Amino acid sequence: LYFLFLGVLDQIVELPFSWYHTFVLEERFGFNRSKVSTFVADLLKGWLLGIVIGGGLAAALFWFFLNGGAHAWLWAWGVFTAFQLLLTFFAPVVLMPLFNKFEPLPAGELRSAIERYAQAVNFQLQGLFTMDSSKRSSKANAFFTGFGRFRGVVLFDTLVQQHSVPELVAVLAHEVGHFKLKHIPKQIALSLASSFLMFWLFSLILSSEFLALSFGFTQSSVHAAFTIAFWLYAPFSLVSGLGLHWLSRKFEFEADRFARETTKDGESLVQALKKMSVENLSNLNPHPWKVVLDYSHPPITERIRALRAGG
Repeated sequence: LYFLFLGVLDQIVELPFSWYHTFVLEERFGFNRSKVSTFVADLLKGWLLGIVIGGGLAAALFWFFLNGGAHAWLWAWGVFTAFQLLLTFFAPVVLMPLFNKFEPLPAGELRSAIERYAQAVNFQLQGLFTMDSSKRSSKANAFFTGFGRFRGVVLFDTLVQQHSVPELVAVLAHEVGHFKLKHIPKQIALSLASSFLMFWLFSLILSSEFLALSFGFTQSSVHAAFTIAFWLYAPFSLVSGLGLHWLSRKFEFEADRFARETTKDGESLVQALKKMSVENLSNLNPHPWKVVLDYSHPPITERIRALRAGG
């Protein structure tokens, strides 16, 4: 109930900003395609999932901290890790369809071209889908999701509508590059290491009566320690995020290079990036410090320069 109250309070504060972003800013620049009913339905679904899944996870973590003894934080981290991995497997087939409709890419020139490419690079296509992103936004993208038999590549329907077949094959080749170069497990491993540090920090806070009193709590408790840990973890997360953003940008360059080398057609990826930058109104020349602080992807101009230079 304590964290439910904090979550509700957070949503009340965030709601007008979310509404303004969707129906004022996105609308102003021609991106928004959301209806009010879609916006409200997304909110309600998100809240329900947060209560059911987040509440269940929180209850499990609290139980371990209340009953697990000196090594409770390690057990709790193990449960959190298992939860994250399960979510990675099942989110594509259970959670994501609650928000978007996924359909297999129909037979035709595009699917045939993608299947030929996948066979050429020895990549088993477990699923190739289009997603109805156009019901919310005109922005275009693609992403890789899941593992094993849940593995799939998802193309936004806006992407399919706006790009040629060679460009779409190049975009998919980029996503396959992330898989072939093992970027996804590397990012998961880093995420798990980060959560390990968070739980270790939590164990230190839990044993500190001084910190609980300093933050205005009347006594040290699991609930107080959770709250304080999130506050203290924020600056650490900001600093560690610099490294994670740098690594993510490095991975993007590597996936671009993989796409260029395996398709033998770097110019198609260049044209796809150009179109996406226009469609998404990307900032072509962001300030270097803005890139360092916030960008998980390199600026489009840098990616095009690297592709054409053979880097």
